[in-house]
Amino acid sequence: MSDYEFVTVHNSAVTNADPNSMVTVTVDISGPPICYNMSDAEFRKAVLTLRDDAVRVIELRVQELSNWHAAAKTRVKQWFGSSDEDTRTKLMSGLKALVPVMNGLTARNFVRVDSQQDRATGCVPGRKNLDGQVAHVCAPDTATHTIAINRDFCALPQKSASRLSSMQLTIVHECTHFIDTFGSVDHPGGYGYTACTWLAREHAYRAITNADSIAWYVLALH
Repeated sequence: MSDYEFVTVHNSAVTNADPNSMVTVTVDISGPPICYNMSDAEFRKAVLTLRDDAVRVIELRVQELSNWHAAAKTRVKQWFGSSDEDTRTKLMSGLKALVPVMNGLTARNFVRVDSQQDRATGCVPGRKNLDGQVAHVCAPDTATHTIAINRDFCALPQKSASRLSSMQLTIVHECTHFIDTFGSVDHPGGYGYTACTWLAREHAYRAITNADSIAWYVLALH
């Protein structure tokens, strides 16, 4: 059985030699799968594989920022409208913080929108207009880093091979919202490849804090 088949059901249980000690765990498997078009095992394998690949790319971006060659400067300017030292520093700091958060994600971090785990994060305003969301997080939720997955997420391609959004892009996007990474926001008009390049040209001061801009900077092929 692969790691993708395991789900944490009790994170403090230990084994011992006392036959009278036990931990009672209730597992609810009656609910529908997170994605309508795949089993939960397939979903877990997909999101964690995409996470692993995204982390490798993020680490590449950190190395590019460290080397700071012409190509790296061009890429930063494309997505943030400037390649000055302040922009470079903010990206370096945010990406370095993003890596351990994403590496720490497991299957239990991904939950169904409006589930008990989603509601437990406490961000009631973030749970309005759920039908228009692909996914969401509660930015201050640094304790659990819960990512709530909505139905539209399941229809996305796994990776952004062109200028289309994807599952992988969404995972990175949502993780940049956490206040222990970038603390990014969703600026109006700042969703999608084309919109983010426009934001960089016309509103560079917003681009550096825009979640989709950061995600596209990390993952865009060109």
